[in-house]
Amino acid sequence: MTERPAAFRTRVASAFSGLVSRASRLSPARLAWGGLALAAVTLLSINLIASETLGGWKADLTQDKLYSISPGSVAVLRAMDEPIKARLYFSSKLGEVAPSYARYFDRVRALLEEFQRISGGKLELEILDPAPFSDAEDQAVAAGLSGQRLNAEGEMGYFGLVAENATDNREVIGFFTPSRGNFVEYDITKLIHTLSDPKKPTVGVMTSLPLDGGQNPMTQQQTPPWIMMSQIREFFDVESIEQSAKEIPSHIDVLLVAQPTQLTPEAAYAIDQYALKGGKLLVMIDPMAEAAQFELMQKQGEGRAELARLLKAWGIDFDPKKTAADIRHARRVQFGRGEDGMVTEYVAWLSLDQSNIDQRDVLSSGIETLNLASAGILSPVAGATTAVTPILRTSSEAMVVDTSKVGMGGDPVALLRNYVPGGTPLVLAARIDGEAGTAFPDGTPKKGDPQAGTTDGKANGTSAGSAKEEAKPAETPPTGQKPGPGHVASGRINAIVIADTDLMADRFWVESREMLGQQFVMPSASNGAFVVGALENLSGSDALIALRGRGIKDRTFTLVEDLRRDAERKFREKEEALTARLKSVEQELEKLQTTSAAAGGNVIVSDRERAAIDAFKNQMLETRGELRQVKRALSQSIDRLDGWLKFANIALVPLLIAAGGIGWTVWRSRRTPGKS
Repeated sequence: MTERPAAFRTRVASAFSGLVSRASRLSPARLAWGGLALAAVTLLSINLIASETLGGWKADLTQDKLYSISPGSVAVLRAMDEPIKARLYFSSKLGEVAPSYARYFDRVRALLEEFQRISGGKLELEILDPAPFSDAEDQAVAAGLSGQRLNAEGEMGYFGLVAENATDNREVIGFFTPSRGNFVEYDITKLIHTLSDPKKPTVGVMTSLPLDGGQNPMTQQQTPPWIMMSQIREFFDVESIEQSAKEIPSHIDVLLVAQPTQLTPEAAYAIDQYALKGGKLLVMIDPMAEAAQFELMQKQGEGRAELARLLKAWGIDFDPKKTAADIRHARRVQFGRGEDGMVTEYVAWLSLDQSNIDQRDVLSSGIETLNLASAGILSPVAGATTAVTPILRTSSEAMVVDTSKVGMGGDPVALLRNYVPGGTPLVLAARIDGEAGTAFPDGTPKKGDPQAGTTDGKANGTSAGSAKEEAKPAETPPTGQKPGPGHVASGRINAIVIADTDLMADRFWVESREMLGQQFVMPSASNGAFVVGALENLSGSDALIALRGRGIKDRTFTLVEDLRRDAERKFREKEEALTARLKSVEQELEKLQTTSAAAGGNVIVSDRERAAIDAFKNQMLETRGELRQVKRALSQSIDRLDGWLKFANIALVPLLIAAGGIGWTVWRSRRTPGKS
């Protein structure tokens, strides 16, 4: 057994010695060319082997992992039961007219090809170029893709996705816009998830708000349904859930809980168990529900306190006596009537923009403005096991005000007069995600049970929707009572909490206009899109909800920016001093010229005054010249820095390699004579 390996090694050594002997007889030129050929063959072999064995290996070194598929997308793709046919349409002429679309197409195509690989081929991808007047263009139009005009001849460019499942259900992305590039992975994953599970989601609604209309107790007139509900019904099946429910039906995909003032402890326990068993919730809780103050007077109770208790068990604290105010985003309102009326900024009524929304959250897409009124404040509970991720925040100039100072008895002028910025952004909406324990460790609460809190359902002497003293359910330790069968002590919470309900009311986001003799409702804010988007996001799988936007954005070189700022600060100080001196000189010159022009210009200017005027003019010109030099120096300093950076990027590395090669050659040449 030991002779065979020895004989094999002998033969290999003999063959290698013969190869070395032959190579030593070759000329240096032939050896050089042979070495280059051997290197090329070796490189080609390594590439072929790597492409076959390491085809799925990638290294994403970007900070936000921009080119890595999210675990949520992977979970959705691997859960596909049936094949999905996807047709990606992209007009080559669109890429020629707008190169940015060509680059975006490469990104979308690469993403879909990676999706196809992860799905094990269940996602079938076809790429089509819908040239003008072609069959592919007819298919794109018939599928509902949106076209972009390319030229004066009326030719259209297309860039969209059409996907169908085995039962001919179809989902379409009408046009891929680079502005939504942050969420392209989410959009495609959502499309695949929808086709994998095409059932229309069901939303359960538990509320005291007159979402479907009601009666105003002051006028005794019927109030119309809120337009928000018609928006929700376009996308979901809606079921009403009583605030005394003992159980939340298992077929409810998302539970919308909005200001349930009459929520019973038993119903609160049902919500708790629904959430811990994997149910999704959109919770809207408000310190002052201004749009429904009158209606809620007839629906008083301790429901909001019960709901706040649930939120605290899940990691979010809500205090009904605190309201967020923000002078930077205050809305201008008409206060008072007639001659006593005035327009002022109402710091408790907020008009939020994109700067207030987490741009990494999918709910931010397409949201321009959100109008809120007397919104509450959310804060994470210390030591909570869940993750609380803010979605909406105020600016850093926000202030916490007492809820008793807003609503019907509020004074916008007084709030503005006494406003003091707090210096810290306040959270108005947030996601809750993670493991949490039940708020009812003893199981179903019974009447008289300490964990049931106030159960008489009576008003506590305050108007519903206000934040005056409100009896809170007692936070007591477990009593030792054994929970009933089916009780869940802990589970994963997946919820979105918004500390405002007025954003759903018509007057805060839609306007009624008359056109051609008909009434039309036009959105004035993105409130509807925000609420529907939240429900849509929650109705997806846990994997889909976990997806967040990861945008391709311009990244600055932090060191370069620091150098720029230091250089700019150095010159700005001198610029400010010169500007102040120039302003002073101009003021003195203006005084002298004004004096000389008095009395219609009939005053004779003395030689001394004329000399002073000339001196001031000369000084002003000199100061202007110095100011120009300072600005030119600042520009030259930054340009010089840019020049060095370009040199480092373009020429420095090749020069260093060349210098290294020369140094190595010199070192070798010096060593060779010594060895000989």
